[in-house]
Amino acid sequence: MISDFLPEIDLSRCIGCELCVRVCPTGALALVETVPVVAHPEACNYSGVCQEICPTEAISLIYEIFFVEVKKEEAKG
Repeated sequence: MISDFLPEIDLSRCIGCELCVRVCPTGALALVETVPVVAHPEACNYSGVCQEICPTEAISLIYEIFFVEVKKEEAKG
């Protein structure tokens, strides 16, 4: 099953250091030429270590934000 949330790699910030590929616990990332890619999206569980180790902050997880209207009666509990 492919994760609904996959890391996004900003290639304009990436320096090709390969740290993210080395620390990926599931092997989801791979280096293609000098560029990291999510080569195995089905393996990604987004532990976040790739984002944490990136020295240029080129990796991020994009979240979808939903706003829900809460009526006053519901908010009181």
